[in-house]
Amino acid sequence: MNFDTLKSAVAADWQALSKWREAAEDEYAFRDGHQWTEEEKASLEENARVPVVFNRVQVILAAVSGSEINNRTEVRFIPREIGDAKPNEILTAGAEWFRDESNAEDEETQAFDDMLVSGIGFTETLLDYTADVEGAPRVVRIDPLEMCWDRHAHRKGLQDASRYARVRKIPIDEALDMFPGKTAEQVNADWIDKVADEGERHLNLIGDQYKSGNAEVGDNNRGTVTVVQVQWREKVKAVEYVDPQDGQRKEMPQGEWDKLAKVMPVDTVIPNRKMTKYVWKQAFLGQSEILMENQPCKDGSTFKAMTGHWDRKDKRFYGLLRVMMDPQKFANKWLSQTLHIINSNAKGGVMYEQSAVIDARAFEDGWAAADSALAVKDGALTSGRIQPKPQVQMPAALMQLTQFAIGTIRDTSGVSLELMGMADRQQAGVLEYQRRQSSMTTLATYFDSLRFYRKCQGEVILSFLRDFIAPTGRLVRIVREGLQEYVSLATELGTRKYDVIVDDSPAAPNQKERAWAVIEKMMPVLQGAGLSLEDWADVLDYSPLPSSFAEKVRAKAEEQKKSQGQDPMEQLAAQAAQAEVQKTMSEAEENASQTELNRVKAQREAVAPIQPIAPLGF
Repeated sequence: MNFDTLKSAVAADWQALSKWREAAEDEYAFRDGHQWTEEEKASLEENARVPVVFNRVQVILAAVSGSEINNRTEVRFIPREIGDAKPNEILTAGAEWFRDESNAEDEETQAFDDMLVSGIGFTETLLDYTADVEGAPRVVRIDPLEMCWDRHAHRKGLQDASRYARVRKIPIDEALDMFPGKTAEQVNADWIDKVADEGERHLNLIGDQYKSGNAEVGDNNRGTVTVVQVQWREKVKAVEYVDPQDGQRKEMPQGEWDKLAKVMPVDTVIPNRKMTKYVWKQAFLGQSEILMENQPCKDGSTFKAMTGHWDRKDKRFYGLLRVMMDPQKFANKWLSQTLHIINSNAKGGVMYEQSAVIDARAFEDGWAAADSALAVKDGALTSGRIQPKPQVQMPAALMQLTQFAIGTIRDTSGVSLELMGMADRQQAGVLEYQRRQSSMTTLATYFDSLRFYRKCQGEVILSFLRDFIAPTGRLVRIVREGLQEYVSLATELGTRKYDVIVDDSPAAPNQKERAWAVIEKMMPVLQGAGLSLEDWADVLDYSPLPSSFAEKVRAKAEEQKKSQGQDPMEQLAAQAAQAEVQKTMSEAEENASQTELNRVKAQREAVAPIQPIAPLGF
């Protein structure tokens, strides 16, 4: 695509998502405790009311996010054919290395939080060549408000999106480093700022303002420029053929195949078939030109999304926060109203006749003070000319409505007290676990979206491993049967398509806890199954015990395995030598004990007094 086509598509998508961005801004502010608008605050302060906020939605969101953290899963590659175990282990180990190096779990947790709040979360998978000349793996969480996507896409994970774009403001120095030879005016894609969002009016800036070359290029953000990063897919024609040298299936662009067919001998027949496939590309758009174009991942976009629920009417995704906003707002309003009633009636009022008091001003000032003494005219109290003003009673339904609103915050979210760890009632552990399971069933949409995201992102990681990391000859660590070894990360070009599929491990409210609960029930059977220490070490990996304990058991099993593999005569010789050593050690200990006993006796004899000899003849 040329610059004008990409610019038109990105501008249309950016404008179509304007209502979603406005709502997302409010949702992020609401989560952080800014739950009153400026107009509402001004109205409350004018009426001497307190804009109170008891932020309960953040606790619920934190509980759901904590469940994701405690039950993180990993991406693994499952072989389709017999004999693929070794390349499958290499790919799985490579994916684990990629995710560990990039801290992918932490970044994905932040993106999961974005999905709960705004309905969509984004990450970008890339290689950072500034940190490592061979490319350092990176999985970066992206602010959803910086993203726009195909305005017609609505399927889970935006799997039907034909393009993505990221609009961000970066310092001028950083932008000039990214695009050498370009000026700030050429880099600054200010046309995206001029796109008229729905319901808003933007003033078109005069182009002459950018000709001065000062540090104020852009809008009100001094020293920054707007950079637009766009990824899109295009249909290309290709030919799939069988390589006559190794018999493997390979692909070739249609144009190259046509050139090869012209010079190919007439009697040479290569099985082939034509195909049409999508290829993803990337470009950075500037003021009036494409600044840079590359292809980080031809099999898919490096931008991956996890999505919440789809609103058919508003044509937008929304998260868990949306259903809790109205109950939280009503709870805030009723709590504010309750405080206002209490504050208004704290001092009380008084009704008096002017002839009943000596000094009306002093009487009014001292009426509310509990330790004040008020002088009134004789007979004013007995005649009833001074009476307290009847206080306004607290509406009985007000507290009920407040409690209803607070309870509805939790009910609308589907998060139970057991999941938040706040259940203060006595109940069986099985019942509590079942209620936690019920909450996870309600939230299954969000966790299923996370699972789908990891499957899609696993394909991107595999593409990076195959196209960029494997050619560098990097080594990955594989643990097989308790042994660690380093192997070269070399894969075939057709591995992803024909040999492995991308999936993730099963998810549960607490995977380790659930697995151990099942193992506990099977323990009587396992005890009589004659398992080795190595097998028990594998079982201990799912126990609540520290992983170091399982490693010690595995090391002990390895020692036994080595000793069992020795020759019988060598074992007898080793046992005889060990017995001889033990005999020598016992004799040495016995000799040392006898020596110590003799030394003690000698000390006693030296200390004992000499008895005088009795004279004879008496």
